[in-house]
Amino acid sequence: MRLKTFHAKTMSAVMDQVRAELGPDAIIIQTETSKSGVRVTAALEAGATPPPPKKAPTPEQTPLAFEVDHPTPKTREFDNGDISAVLNHHGLPFDTASHFAEAVRAVGGGSLSEAFSSALETAIKFSPLTDATARPVMLVGPPGAGKTICAAKLTADALLRERPVHLISTDTVKASGIQQLDHFAQLMKQTVSTADTPNELDAVIRAKTDFMGLTVIDTPGTNPFNMDELKELLKFIQKVDAEPVLVMPAGLDALDAQEIAGIFARMGCQRFIATRLDAARRYASMIMAARPGYLALAAISRSPYVAEGLETASPLTISRLLTALPRGKKAEAKMDSKHD
Repeated sequence: MRLKTFHAKTMSAVMDQVRAELGPDAIIIQTETSKSGVRVTAALEAGATPPPPKKAPTPEQTPLAFEVDHPTPKTREFDNGDISAVLNHHGLPFDTASHFAEAVRAVGGGSLSEAFSSALETAIKFSPLTDATARPVMLVGPPGAGKTICAAKLTADALLRERPVHLISTDTVKASGIQQLDHFAQLMKQTVSTADTPNELDAVIRAKTDFMGLTVIDTPGTNPFNMDELKELLKFIQKVDAEPVLVMPAGLDALDAQEIAGIFARMGCQRFIATRLDAARRYASMIMAARPGYLALAAISRSPYVAEGLETASPLTISRLLTALPRGKKAEAKMDSKHD
């Protein structure tokens, strides 16, 4: 999926840009209105996500490259102290923070969130999950990340769009695993299929050969640093034509998150959902996991409640999260920068 943000003074002007660059099939992801005009994030579905390779290559860290090629307002609503406040609060590693500071300073004007949004557009990858996804979605990740909640949220969203859903769980060892998903399914008048082995999962999916809806597969928690658990999960991934999507909680150590993203990239994942944003205040882990060479950020979850579904990840959404500092943090950072 190709994702791009457009700017113009009016909605008609920005929509002309969208149609000119992405064509009539573009999907509007987000629309924002500000003092400087209208900002629209649009995407173009490039077809079904290709199946993961049997042996995924080891991801190599790609240097960050920043290019600001869109017009900026004349006035600037932030200073170096504001930039430092954001970067210091979230705890980005020094090299990454330096690149971000340079990219934000390169934006000649506008608000702090708009400047960070411009930097994020070229610094990390975004690839939203849409209801047009054709392949089954297999939610994978460490224990307690919120995979079952994400499965329920994906189901609720698809049903709201009047798309049928096939729910499958391979988390059959612990009774609580299947019970939680089954509880959510019953509330939505759905049923849950179960599969203990890769062959059973393959049979369950093949049993619905003419199914045209969304298939969501919930899996047990996998410790990314336990080779036996990774090998067991890989058997399921390789057996069926499903896209593995990492579910990872926000608030992790930034370098741990980057390492986990790299491990699951080698397992065939291409994108991830960041969860538990309501229980974290520092989001460097999301940035590090979404850097080039790792995974693309697909969606975020700010709540444990199914009714408050997944939010599509976009540069402006993440920028607003980063720049919404707790009261007092910005002032403290400015004072520190003056003393330095």
